[in-house]
Amino acid sequence: MAKTIKVRNLEIGRGRPKICAIVLGETEGEILQLAERANTENCDMIEFRADHYAKILDIDAAKTILGKIRKICKKPIIFTFRRKEEGGKTQTSLEYYKKLLLVVAQNWYADIVDVEASALSGDGSFVDKLKDFGVFIIISKHDFEKTPTQEEIIENFFMMQDLGADIVKAAYMPNTKKDVLNLITAAENVTSTYLSCPVVAISMGHLGMITRILGEFIESAITFAAITKSSAPGQIGIDKMETVLDVIHNNYKKVFLVGFMGTGKTAVANALATNYGLNKLDLDAYIEKKEHMSIADIFATQSESGFRDKETKHLRQVLKKNYQVISLGGGIVLRNENIELIKEKGVIVLLTAKPETIALRMQRDKTRSWLGDNIDLEYVRELMKSREEAYLKVADIVISTDEKTVDEICKEIVETLGFTL
Repeated sequence: MAKTIKVRNLEIGRGRPKICAIVLGETEGEILQLAERANTENCDMIEFRADHYAKILDIDAAKTILGKIRKICKKPIIFTFRRKEEGGKTQTSLEYYKKLLLVVAQNWYADIVDVEASALSGDGSFVDKLKDFGVFIIISKHDFEKTPTQEEIIENFFMMQDLGADIVKAAYMPNTKKDVLNLITAAENVTSTYLSCPVVAISMGHLGMITRILGEFIESAITFAAITKSSAPGQIGIDKMETVLDVIHNNYKKVFLVGFMGTGKTAVANALATNYGLNKLDLDAYIEKKEHMSIADIFATQSESGFRDKETKHLRQVLKKNYQVISLGGGIVLRNENIELIKEKGVIVLLTAKPETIALRMQRDKTRSWLGDNIDLEYVRELMKSREEAYLKVADIVISTDEKTVDEICKEIVETLGFTL
């Protein structure tokens, strides 16, 4: 997974793609009105498309509008001047383009500055100058006519990273559905394996619209949405964008961790939550909190049957809440009702370990004291055998935890599921 960057209090590169509202207009009044509106819209950040401003080639006028936008906007700001050869509205010299970017960075008019890769000619020294002022850098590459091959797209991502980008961005116009798939495949390839910075991958136009909502699937960190006018073909309005991304984020990737006690379900759930910015829940801990009793006491006073009744009741409640990772008790699969509930709601990951590993972990875990003197290898082996069929029947994927760190287990889960949590 590509590393994240933190801009103000916004972490880019983790979880749901960040929605960036586009502020563009020809007049100061229009621009400032949109900036005010962007503050109240359901977006995470704001991009000022300076090439649409009628006075942007007057450096003093540029400073004035930039200062006013900075004062208005409470969210992270991206400054973008798209030159005409890169699909922008205003023609200017490379000298003025770089001068304008330096003014933005030096005066901290924006948190992030977009730099066109074509303006660098393979030399990252200008990027270093900008970063010296404390801003983050997006290096971007656009083609409004065609989409390169997968190999070229991947090469471009690495080229931009090597030039010093904090975020790499590619936006291409597809002529066929295969072009869209090429971009998706290339982006998934580099984000899941190689790149060390967040990626923005966009296929433009109506054919490529799916990439604007597919970001969490391929780890595309930012999606751009229109307030009124769109700055690129295929952009979606902010209101619709938020709805679609929330549906995907909240429902598409609910992951249940099941397995015998001692396989690491709670530790893995905690690590997934920490590493990937997820809402997680441990069902046993939830039951203890709601019942004001430990699991051991429930077993002792109400028998296993009484505990299983409570387990099913609380599982139903939890499934109505917004948790992406849920760690379930070892015996959750003993009731068909429970199996049907979790099968309907998400992906079931079975964590396994050898009986010898389980016995050793349980002996070291003081919270397992309710098991009494039964923590021995033969007991573990027999109980695991009795539940093995039920576990394998319910599992969508099986992950062995023997001789692996928690982080290694998390990585294997993510890679096996085929998406970023």
